[in-house]
Amino acid sequence: MKKNNILRRDFLKGLSALPFLGWFAFGFKDNITREITKKQPDYHEVLKIKQLDSPGEKLIPSAAVNGKRLRFGLVGNGWRGEQLMHTLSYAHPETIEKNTSNGKLSGHFQQFVDNEDLNIEFTGVCDTFRVYADRGSAFQSLKHASPPVRMYETYREMIADDSIDAIIIATPDHTHAQIAMDAAKAGKHIYLEKPMTHTIEEAVELRNVVKETGVVFQLGHENRQQMSFKIAREMYRKGVLGDVTLVRTNTHRNSPDGAWIRKRPFDDLANAETVDWKEFLGKAAWEPFDKRKYFNWQRYSQFGTSITGNNFSHQYDCINQVLDLGIPDSVVALGGQYYYKGHGDIPDVLNAVFHYPERGLAIIYDASLKHGIYRPSQILGSEARMDIDREIRIFKDNGSKRYKDIEAHPGEPIYHYEANKDVDAFTSATAQAYIAGGYGPTFIDGQVIDATYLHLKEWFDAIRTGGKTSCNIDVGFEEAVTFNLANLAYSHKQTVTWDKINEKAIIG
Repeated sequence: MKKNNILRRDFLKGLSALPFLGWFAFGFKDNITREITKKQPDYHEVLKIKQLDSPGEKLIPSAAVNGKRLRFGLVGNGWRGEQLMHTLSYAHPETIEKNTSNGKLSGHFQQFVDNEDLNIEFTGVCDTFRVYADRGSAFQSLKHASPPVRMYETYREMIADDSIDAIIIATPDHTHAQIAMDAAKAGKHIYLEKPMTHTIEEAVELRNVVKETGVVFQLGHENRQQMSFKIAREMYRKGVLGDVTLVRTNTHRNSPDGAWIRKRPFDDLANAETVDWKEFLGKAAWEPFDKRKYFNWQRYSQFGTSITGNNFSHQYDCINQVLDLGIPDSVVALGGQYYYKGHGDIPDVLNAVFHYPERGLAIIYDASLKHGIYRPSQILGSEARMDIDREIRIFKDNGSKRYKDIEAHPGEPIYHYEANKDVDAFTSATAQAYIAGGYGPTFIDGQVIDATYLHLKEWFDAIRTGGKTSCNIDVGFEEAVTFNLANLAYSHKQTVTWDKINEKAIIG
């Protein structure tokens, strides 16, 4: 191929034949670095930039070395809570046994053990489902001997305990704001799973409380750690795309599980005796215990935040990381519940448009829970289009002046930052899309490291140093307002405008 047509594969090309679990044992850092260095002059010539600084980012050693041991509690030990605990090298004995063979941990768990010790201690757990709370209290450290984990009846009891320094919140969306505000007022640092809040009003209140109390806050958008988005941000700022006028992003799934209609582990044990239903409801209106709503709360607007809060919030935060868009001026949205009738009230199909007139661009979001095609987000500029997820592909625009001398075959990128595609540990379309979207490993300083671990590490380090997190309360506020504007536009079937002076939505 001609020099100008060579695909730019900067990331782990040599790993393309390795299975997912082999990533974490990969040690050929010098080979990767040498290949990247060798290709840099080529893509610099193509993209018309002197250098990219992001790929040279260094992994900063944890502040834990000389710091005190941080003690944290977990509020909500469902599937996401357990995932977070695994990332921090804590697991239930049954899970450890299942992932141990001939005295050795599986590669997936071993990589968590091999990560730098953050000098943290899992101290307490609470959950409205007694079975989940019991499991959390039995968790053991994969790194070292750990003291018993205390089980609290409620999160209020946990945050009142002076032995807890920080809490991780992995509960249903409608409870996020109240738990986080109460924790901040109790002086506890907060890692809050996305989305940040259930409503715009909660977002305003939570932001004010976090700023007033000064606790360290991190919203759980781990894509803030993905190298692809860091590189994309730098490219955009250096003019690689030209004037950006449109962003297209999407969510496509085609299974009951992808539509949040599923059987959860241990749900046969859930009943009015084992579930604290009143605590689960929080501020929601009282109704009798309903197991289906308890485990599939995402389907119901009084508990969940619809497709926009569950899915678009991810894509939005990724795009916001690259373009610094903030809150849109206005939003329109249409859709409906066409297929999964009788399962809550969230739409199965949704289209939303977010307008940024001051930036001269718009975001178009489309979602379907009855079609499973995967498409990366696209950032469209006057010079080039960027397809972005865990990889980056840049396509020359036919009207480009910047790249007029660059030969490019139709449909072939002039730049390609490539991640490993062979994620054979994940077989479902949803899981593969999850990884492709950037929710798994990332590459930094010659190492392949789990992005969620880096996001949690950043939070713990900021607690010790007083530093700033990448998904702080201001970023979270932008996310919460933006997707909630779309929910209001959908439910009212009218244009919704953001009043940035009074910080409220105007309908119609």
